[in-house]
Amino acid sequence: MIIGSTLRRNVSAVIFLALSTVSVLAQQASLNLEGVVRDEVTGESVGCKIYIFTPSGKKISISSNSSDGTFLQTLSEAGAHRLVLAGYNVYRKEISVDMPQASRFRIIKQDLTVKTLVEGAPIVSVQRGFEKNVATLTDESKKKLAEMAEILRANQEMNVVVRMAPDEDQLAAYRAKADAEYKAQIDAWTKAVKKTKKGQIPPPEPIKADVPADPNVQLVQERIASVKRQLQEVKAGDVRVSYVYVPLPAPAAAAAPKAATQQAPKKGKKAKPTSSASATSTPPSSVAAHPTLTLAVGKVKKLYD
Repeated sequence: MIIGSTLRRNVSAVIFLALSTVSVLAQQASLNLEGVVRDEVTGESVGCKIYIFTPSGKKISISSNSSDGTFLQTLSEAGAHRLVLAGYNVYRKEISVDMPQASRFRIIKQDLTVKTLVEGAPIVSVQRGFEKNVATLTDESKKKLAEMAEILRANQEMNVVVRMAPDEDQLAAYRAKADAEYKAQIDAWTKAVKKTKKGQIPPPEPIKADVPADPNVQLVQERIASVKRQLQEVKAGDVRVSYVYVPLPAPAAAAAPKAATQQAPKKGKKAKPTSSASATSTPPSSVAAHPTLTLAVGKVKKLYD
């Protein structure tokens, strides 16, 4: 009798536990998670991929509507859900949405914002990207490129354009030297021709030397190699990162000197001469007047490309 009574109690306990579990599970109703994805700056609707990771580890992939940014997904679990927004056209973003315990169907509204990628939009601009007239990266540009590498690792569908410019017109010095040498040769030849007597053959006219190759072309190629080494760990970097040689900006027109204003000299006194110190030019800077390293958003594909 005792054994039979104990067995009945154990069976009852198991049945009660099973019924309790069924009751708890029955209490969680399906919930609709819905909202709109918008650009965090402009407020415009955005179509992008949305990955939903449920508390049990299930992964659900949906997309917000490309025309109005709306999304909708029915979920059957309560608790924190991790949402990852990604795609060719947005920066990757993670948020957590808590789905409540509910016994009846409910609609959970959750609007989301992302930062969209706009082709050509600047990301990084470094005034002194390299040491002057060499391919050595500065500490600032190394830091910026390391940050860019992390962005590219997180956003594996993102493309970037790296633009590099030389510091100064290095060819100008070569041209000036060649012009000075040619002028000296022409002057000497002109004098020699004048001294040539009748019947004598005059000396041949000097030929101006060819302009050498622009050293900045090679310099920028070396700088591109330096940046590639810095970004070598980026997945598919040879496809996702492109490089552009930016020529030197046109020299600004020299500002016309301001006329010196002088007060009329007093009677019996001579006007003091204007000091030429203010007219002297400032020494050349070791930093280029333009950014030598800039990064911008590259080609932005559509969601369904």
